[in-house]
Amino acid sequence: MKDVVIIGGGPAGNNAAFHLSSAGLDVAVVDWREQLGDKVCSGIVGKACVERYPVDQSFIYREASSARFYSPCGEDIQMAKPGVQAYIIDRVAFVASLAEKAKAAGAAYYLGRRATEIEVTGTGVTITLSSPDGSDSIEAKTVIVAAGFRTGLLSTLGLGSVGDSCVGTQVEVATNGIEEIEVYFGKDMAPGFFGWVIPTAPGKGLVGLLSRHDAGNYLQALITRLQSQGKISEVQGPSRRWGVPLRPLRKTYSDRVLVVGDAAGQVKPTTGGGIYYALLSAEIAASTLNRAFSKADFSSGQLRSYQTEWRKVLSKELRIGYYSRRIFEMLGDTQIDYLLNTISTNGVHEELLNNPNVSFDWHGGFVLTAMKNGVIRKVVKSVAPLLPRRY
Repeated sequence: MKDVVIIGGGPAGNNAAFHLSSAGLDVAVVDWREQLGDKVCSGIVGKACVERYPVDQSFIYREASSARFYSPCGEDIQMAKPGVQAYIIDRVAFVASLAEKAKAAGAAYYLGRRATEIEVTGTGVTITLSSPDGSDSIEAKTVIVAAGFRTGLLSTLGLGSVGDSCVGTQVEVATNGIEEIEVYFGKDMAPGFFGWVIPTAPGKGLVGLLSRHDAGNYLQALITRLQSQGKISEVQGPSRRWGVPLRPLRKTYSDRVLVVGDAAGQVKPTTGGGIYYALLSAEIAASTLNRAFSKADFSSGQLRSYQTEWRKVLSKELRIGYYSRRIFEMLGDTQIDYLLNTISTNGVHEELLNNPNVSFDWHGGFVLTAMKNGVIRKVVKSVAPLLPRRY
């Protein structure tokens, strides 16, 4: 019997495996993929993330200190801050490197196997696995569910599901002269959300967006616009899609079970980025289980401290981010044009850039600083009553 089985070999699962194995526990990681790290995302991580979880220089496409935002009417504003603010990385290589660290610490990996059922008893956990060769099972004292968003395992555990979500889609492209991140707003391309162009290698980049529906059609509209402007010359390869949770799971623990990362909804509602929060939450989960093993107590009462601790770190950010996200979705193109113009002409731009609490990793500071501006506050108040009162 294993001490811990971790379902999912993404950032959260691999980081938890590393910390638990390093503490001397017998850990197994199960993932349906044969190659870890192949989930698509923008691959942008902030400075704070890289400082805490170093990324090999060979995995970094480029450093970013600025981004250019395009309003629905086509006007743009550049946000630039001295020094590196974020890194555009090779996500596949980075996640694979986390798995290698965990393996070196002693974790065993079972790839090409999908966890289809979790049975919790008074003495342990049995995880049923399926593969092209058939089905088998693995037993453990505890389990961490890090299987990503929309895993069906949570409902069988009585933990429900994430309450709100959207879809991300992205494609690789050949670029012409794009040297900084570009962000696009407008109901014709990404209603309620945004699209992006992210330069990676010279002459190459990623074009993508978030949307609640028709993501493929909106992506094509963004590509057509960028091609007409000469910013991209061709699409290279098929587009990819993934689910993005916008709200955290209400309960992320039960007897012998913890939930981390996308499965727990530990994702920035403003941008859909989840790597940093997944790594942080996995570290908290590992500490929680280490304490549980020291007491030989794997009850819900013992494991509830995990939720208390990760909420201390992330809850305020997730709450501010979610309400900001909902407010933004209610704005029309004219209102978005007005807000971006206000930010660029009324001194808000400089105030945001000079505020030490504003960073790529923590968006709450950005939102609260922007809300101090009377014009922005007036627009927000006009739509805020339409929001549900409960987080």
